[in-house]
Amino acid sequence: MKKYCLIIFSFCLLLSSCATVSYTGNVMHTPTTSVVVYYSAYDVKRDYKVIGHMHYSSIIDQDAVKQKFVKYAKSVGADAIVIAGFKDRNRGNHQSVTLNADALKYTN
Repeated sequence: MKKYCLIIFSFCLLLSSCATVSYTGNVMHTPTTSVVVYYSAYDVKRDYKVIGHMHYSSIIDQDAVKQKFVKYAKSVGADAIVIAGFKDRNRGNHQSVTLNADALKYTN
């Protein structure tokens, strides 16, 4: 039984590593090389527009998801992201993390 659970967990981990960021928004911007991470829109001190929304759900930890958001945000030309919220869920022997973020483009 223990071997069976280990095989299932390994398979789930493999699937989660292949998961991608779900993105709805504008991708017409030139890719950027750095992205600032905020946890509240109130912390953004520059004028900006929201160019898209990102969503990711996986069994990996929050920091790994944040790194995936930053990488994806760079590819769509975002200057910053605002982590809008997250949920941790325990499912059996593993923990599931769902994060949402807004991709921002500075306007000034």
